[in-house]
Amino acid sequence: MATIYANYDGYVGRINQSNWANARNSGVGTASSATSTSHTQSVSAYSQASRGGGTTTSIQRSFFVFDTSGISGTVDSATLKIMGANNTSGDLIVLKATSAISSISNADFNSIDGWAYNTTDGSGGGDQSGNVTAYSSEVSTWNKYPSAYNEITLNAQAKSDMENNDDLYIALVNYDYDLLDIDIGTGSAKNGLYFENYTGTSRDPYIDYEVATATVTHNATFFGSNF
Repeated sequence: MATIYANYDGYVGRINQSNWANARNSGVGTASSATSTSHTQSVSAYSQASRGGGTTTSIQRSFFVFDTSGISGTVDSATLKIMGANNTSGDLIVLKATSAISSISNADFNSIDGWAYNTTDGSGGGDQSGNVTAYSSEVSTWNKYPSAYNEITLNAQAKSDMENNDDLYIALVNYDYDLLDIDIGTGSAKNGLYFENYTGTSRDPYIDYEVATATVTHNATFFGSNF
């Protein structure tokens, strides 16, 4: 078993928007950080009361870069491990991000492979599940510190990208609302997590993986022997 830690990560969100469409249907976020040690709403879709009355809607996504340049051979298995922080109410999915997240900013709100943001209607019209490259199935449970790491099995596409690319670009996105374009209404689906900027590595995101061991076949020919 080998381990690689995230060497860069952060979050991007569109915060306190007047409605679902304004929160989701944009190419640019309103808040981002690549220096946070943790964030309680790292992957989320939620509404909250606004100061002037009514509600506002927010969506946040998290992004991670893993250096996979040292991997050679066939990756047999890979598990993404994320330490949760505070909120645990949402379902998530791991998606392939683009290399733009090598430097996270507000501009990376939609830096997800295949994402087409301008189809949002809040009723599934902007469902991105058929456009994006999934690296996992839906994640329906979430632990928070000091419980165990959240362990997410990465699929064949993720393992192939680990084998063939120098970097693995990952996005964590809310599944039920953000990915599927279902208006959260007055609800809340929030997941917090720790980032690689946390002191040491005890809560950092990492991937455990195994590389296939080559099978050696020995063929022997014996001459002049009596059995």
